[in-house]
Amino acid sequence: MKQSQLILSQTPSFSVPLRFFMTAPLFGVAAALLMLFLDGNQFTNRWSSGMLAYTHLLVLGYLTMVMQAALLQIVSVLTGGQPRQVGLIGAVTHITLIAGTLLLAAGFITGISHLMHTAVLLLVISFALFIGAVISGLLKSSSRRDAGFGIGLALVSLIVTVGLGGWLAIGHSAQGVALARHLTDTHLVWGLLGWGAILLITVAYAVVPMFQLTPAYPTIVIRYLTPVIVIGLAAWTGGAVSNLPVVSWIGSLVVAAGLVLFAVVTLWLHCKRKRKSASEVTLWFWRCAMVSLLAAVFIWIAALIFPALNQNPVYPLLLGVLVIHGFLISAVNGMLYKILPFLTWLHLSIKVTEHKLSRRLIPNIRKLLPDDRAHIQFWMHFVMLLLMVTATWQPNWFLLLAGTLFAASNLLLWLNLVAVLKIYKETERKITEAAKEKTTAASPTVLPT
Repeated sequence: MKQSQLILSQTPSFSVPLRFFMTAPLFGVAAALLMLFLDGNQFTNRWSSGMLAYTHLLVLGYLTMVMQAALLQIVSVLTGGQPRQVGLIGAVTHITLIAGTLLLAAGFITGISHLMHTAVLLLVISFALFIGAVISGLLKSSSRRDAGFGIGLALVSLIVTVGLGGWLAIGHSAQGVALARHLTDTHLVWGLLGWGAILLITVAYAVVPMFQLTPAYPTIVIRYLTPVIVIGLAAWTGGAVSNLPVVSWIGSLVVAAGLVLFAVVTLWLHCKRKRKSASEVTLWFWRCAMVSLLAAVFIWIAALIFPALNQNPVYPLLLGVLVIHGFLISAVNGMLYKILPFLTWLHLSIKVTEHKLSRRLIPNIRKLLPDDRAHIQFWMHFVMLLLMVTATWQPNWFLLLAGTLFAASNLLLWLNLVAVLKIYKETERKITEAAKEKTTAASPTVLPT
């Protein structure tokens, strides 16, 4: 994917993705602070109220926040179908997602049913508006049917995830409604590997070659990988719900093979980069993500072969840490360090073009967010990930330090993004002043009679 293949005329207002991007790291800080209050027993119990709140702060407030921003942007510039009223829908979706996530976490912690019910209502509104907006954009799309198909599969996964999540939330809080705890793993699978992984893979087809200067993904991978993974997810969960273990086992292997293929191909493309410098921080975030994904799949397959591992309380925690922190959050961090500077440069370019000014007013993309600041945050994130992995065995030893580093890492990420925003504001002011000076100079001087 080259920049010339993007339909930049369809890009939405900078405020649409920006509000999501700037909010996500703050949810990471909030989740980390909650982690500091979790004792070892709560952390090692996946059903504890604190652990449920922590997980949803990450998957809704952090990951979904960034993925919604990316999708509202990508569906416009990649497929050419800008959603209707994207600015208004983006603002309402953002507010309801924030409020719904916070109320859901508070509901888990306090057990107050009214908080849970309000959270479910707000989240359903948020996702309904978001899904409707993206679908309206896809229906207007003029190119890149492969990207539109992948986005559609991610949306189907999101609908399944939201439906199951709403039912589980009602079971947690409503009197007379049984908690269908057996659907929790199905909810997790469709949320993390359906909505999260499918969308990340679809976005990677565009952003990895464009921002990391790699060759394009093989056509056969782009065409068939995401539908095969979704078919595997359907077989896996259908077999589990219908008590058909063979079907579920085959589906699991299909999903595992698809994820391994994506990780291996991505790492292989990194080896084929046009620019051989390995110092770019986004590369290290993505490599961390791919290695974490491979480790998670290895542990997952080991549990399929040795079912006794499923009974070990460390297994689901370790799998969750590798998928959420190692795979998804690492990749999201890597994307933020490329996408936000690019969008900043793009919208400043649009402004100078409108005013017919010199492009020298715009700073180089690399100068918007120097790698040295981002590298510090990467190493904090990487050490935090190692501590989180070890905390699944010894939470009383490592949990406090892991939580502290996670909070510091996300705070530094937020500060790095704020630094980009400050440059944008300052450059925008210079462009406005230059435009005024140009207008003044071009105005005819009226001499007194």
